[in-house]
Amino acid sequence: MVGLTPDGKVYNTSVLSHAETPGLGAKCTEDEHFMTQFKGFDPSQKILTVKKDGGDVDAITASTITSRAYSLAVKNAVDAFKTIKGE
Repeated sequence: MVGLTPDGKVYNTSVLSHAETPGLGAKCTEDEHFMTQFKGFDPSQKILTVKKDGGDVDAITASTITSRAYSLAVKNAVDAFKTIKGE
């Protein structure tokens, strides 16, 4: 779930359910640094992809695929918001 402010910044994110490997991909719900880096994320100033791919998101160690998927989900929410808003 992705919450956005009226100006399009990420307010917060939350994983509602997942089927990730415990201790690896499941860290997307446990790794405090990973989860909090999206709070206040301004997609007009930063790139919503992992640093390994040229973006500004720190990936979870040993869980690059999960980090990419999470970042893409947030980006998709931002893009949908912009479309609805008419940007």
